[in-house]
Amino acid sequence: MARTDASAFHAANDIGSAQAAFRSWMFDQALPFWAGSGHDGPGRGAQEHLKLDGSPGSAPYKRMRVQARQIYAFSNAAILGWPQGEALARDGYGFITRCGERSDGGWVRRLAPDGGSVVDPAIDLYDQAFVLFALAWYARLTAEDEPLQRARRTVEWVRIRMAREPGGYCCVLPEEPGPRQQNPHMHLLEAALALYETSGEDLYAELSRELVDLFRRRLFDPSSGTLGEFFRADWSPAEGEAGDHVEPGHHYEWVWLLDRYERLTGEDAGPEIDALYQVALRHGTHAETAMVWDVIGRDGRIRQGSTRLWPQAEALKAHLVMARRGRPSAALVPKVARNLGERFLSGCPAGAWVDQFDSMGAPAADKIPTSSFYHLFMAFAELDAWPGDAAHH
Repeated sequence: MARTDASAFHAANDIGSAQAAFRSWMFDQALPFWAGSGHDGPGRGAQEHLKLDGSPGSAPYKRMRVQARQIYAFSNAAILGWPQGEALARDGYGFITRCGERSDGGWVRRLAPDGGSVVDPAIDLYDQAFVLFALAWYARLTAEDEPLQRARRTVEWVRIRMAREPGGYCCVLPEEPGPRQQNPHMHLLEAALALYETSGEDLYAELSRELVDLFRRRLFDPSSGTLGEFFRADWSPAEGEAGDHVEPGHHYEWVWLLDRYERLTGEDAGPEIDALYQVALRHGTHAETAMVWDVIGRDGRIRQGSTRLWPQAEALKAHLVMARRGRPSAALVPKVARNLGERFLSGCPAGAWVDQFDSMGAPAADKIPTSSFYHLFMAFAELDAWPGDAAHH
C-alpha cells in the first residue's frame, strides 16, 4: 500500500502553501483512501477503525458517532466539489437510519457491523450530538427536509428526556455511573450551530445560547482561564485528578465554536475566546514546535506530554480564528500544518494517520481510528476557506 508523500507539507512556509499541501493530501490521498479501504461496502457504512497497515479492523460493532462523523466529512467534501462524496454520505445516512433511530426518539450507541441490528441500545449524548451534526450537513448537501425533521425530533427528545439540574444534560440513558462531562455538551453546541446555519430555525439558536450559558456558568473557570472536563452532579469539579484534568485541544475547539457562535448570533464571546486561547497557547502548546500536548492541569503544568492527532487539527482551526480576529497567530498555521504532514500523516498508508505519539515522540497508536477524519476535515475546510467568511462558506 502506498505511503503518504509529506514533501508538500515540508515546503509549507505560509498559509497559502499550507492550503495547497492540505488540499492535495485531502483530495488526492485521504478521501480516496476513506472511500476505499475506510468504507465497508454498499449499505455497510464506514469501517469503525483500520489496522496500522490499512486493512479492516474487524471490530464487532460500529459506533454511531463514527458513522455520523463520516457522513459529515463526505457531505462537506461533496459540497466542496468531490464527486464521490454525495453517494458515500447517502450510504452512511441509510446505514444509521435503517435501525439506529429508536422508536422513542434517540439514537443507539452501537450497531452490528452490517447495520442490521443493534449491539448497544443506550442513548449517549455524545452520539446524539454527532448524529445531529451529520443531519445538519447532510441536509445542507441534499436540500432534503427529512434529515431536518429527524433533527428536530431528536433535539426535542434530548431536551425533554436528558435535561438535568442545575443545567445541561446527562451523559447517557439509561444513566451510568461516572462524572458529568463537558465534551458531549461542546459537541451538542457544535451540532446546534450547524443546524442553525443550515435551517435558520430559532430552536437551534436557543439551544446554542443555552449551551454557551452553561459553558460560562459551569464549565469554564474565569479565574484560571481553564475549561474543566469532569464534574460532579452540581457541576463543581470532580474529585481528585479528574477535577484537575484540562485538555488544550478542547480549549482550541471552544475557541472555534465560540467564534462561530459570535458570528452566527451576534453575541460577543471575545473575553472567553481570548482566555481559552491564551491558556492553550501558553501552557498546552510547545513554544518552539507548536505541538499540542494531550493533558495539562489547572495550574498549567503538563500532566500528559503525549500528543494526539485531533488537538493539532483543533489548534489549526483556532489559530486561523485568532488571525482573523487580528491576533498574530497566522505564523502558527504553517507550523501546525507541517506537524500534521510530517508527523501524523507520515509513516502510514497514504491518506491515513498515526493517531498518537508518546511523550518521547514514539508512535503510540495500535490502530487507525476512523473517528479522527472528522477533525482533519474540519481543519482542512477552515484552512481552505481562508481568507474569507468561513461561517458562510
